Amino acid sequence: MSVCDALPPEELRTLFLFEKLADEHLNWLCEHGKVKAFPANTTLYNEGDPGECFFVLLTGEVTMNRVVRGGELEVHRSSMRGAYVGAALALNGDGDTPAAHAYGNTARTHTDSTFFVLPAGELAQAFTEWFPMAAHLVAGMFLGGQRNRDAVGQRERMIALGTLTAGLTHELGNPAAAAERAAAGLRGRLGELRRARAELAEAGADAAAIQALARLQDDVLAHREVEPPRLRPLEFSDRTDEVAEFFEDLGIPEAYDTAPAFVHVGLYEDWARAAGAALGPAARPGLSWLAATLEGEALLDEVADALGRITELLAAAGQYTQMDRAPYQETDLRKGLDSTVAMLAGPLRDIRIERDYAADLPRIQAYPAELNQVWTNLIDNAADAMAGEGTLTLRASSDPVSVVIEIEDTGPGIPRDIQDRIFEPFFTTKTLGEGTGLGLDISYRIIVQRHAGSVAVFSEPGRTTFRITLPR
Repeated sequence: MSVCDALPPEELRTLFLFEKLADEHLNWLCEHGKVKAFPANTTLYNEGDPGECFFVLLTGEVTMNRVVRGGELEVHRSSMRGAYVGAALALNGDGDTPAAHAYGNTARTHTDSTFFVLPAGELAQAFTEWFPMAAHLVAGMFLGGQRNRDAVGQRERMIALGTLTAGLTHELGNPAAAAERAAAGLRGRLGELRRARAELAEAGADAAAIQALARLQDDVLAHREVEPPRLRPLEFSDRTDEVAEFFEDLGIPEAYDTAPAFVHVGLYEDWARAAGAALGPAARPGLSWLAATLEGEALLDEVADALGRITELLAAAGQYTQMDRAPYQETDLRKGLDSTVAMLAGPLRDIRIERDYAADLPRIQAYPAELNQVWTNLIDNAADAMAGEGTLTLRASSDPVSVVIEIEDTGPGIPRDIQDRIFEPFFTTKTLGEGTGLGLDISYRIIVQRHAGSVAVFSEPGRTTFRITLPR
């Protein structure tokens, strides 16, 4: 950093911030401020540090960044002469005296830059003395508006979090309950195996019977790996009855509950009789052993399927939140849409989901966590508009310069007289207490301001389409 000569009042007046000031005020600013030069990539201040200086850009380019989980997020960049950063409003709530405030962001020079720099405390003191009424109004609007935004934003986030949590909890509950049931069933089959082993010993199974049982166990497990012939319901019932009747003749307990395990893998009455003959006196405990083995393997498959579903849901949650990834990155928009659908499984439970994704859809540089917030707002609004029933269509396509995402629902549509207002902050068609009116406003700002894209809506009864265009 280097300190240059003081800025002449006539040059200070060329900046839009100061062009209407009286000469005495300009002179005061020139006496108390300094022109300072900073090389490219210099940090002017860090977020959270005490706000000591007010910076007005004279030449170069400056960026403002916010600290977020996973890294730092650039929120604004400007090369406009007169753009300002730093402690601009070191005022307290009543506007009488300056108050200590922390910097709300981190500012860095993107290129070699010069600034007119003022001590924040002196600027605030001068502002309250020169313009006391304005100081009251600005402090009230700034602090009051900030409180309102914080309160409404927190409410919006809690509503979104509640929706996502409910959907995720519901979706996790089903496979978790299935795994619990399968584990309980598996415990029962292990008990049957122990009983069958004891009965084999009581039946005096000789070496030949034990060898036959080992061969038969290999046989039934091999049948599990092969796709069995498809049976019509009546055929399956007849085959099961035949095997169960043979098992009853052998005295196998719960024969009609045991027989389907064999029929499911393509083992019918002729196989059961041949197995019984090979086992001889050990037929009853041997076949009980084989049935418990088959049922145990099937239950293990259920546990694996349930845990796989839980893993998929957790992966979808990770894809949705992007917590372990850089904020700005190469992004697959299809994955973001699919992970959002998974997170909103509760509201979408009875809604038909149709996907029309272009196979050659390119990946783009974007903020995926923020785009997922857009998809959440639009899809949740669509589910609400359809009252939980209808068809949600997700489309993704591209042209040489852009990628287009369309989210379409079969709800009643948006009245034509309010279509041009739906992106206004705090405007909502929902009943009091059900919506904050910020979802579409936030979505619009994410697409237009953060990604230099566009949002359009086309609506008629039975069909509403939100079209998002992002630069490729």
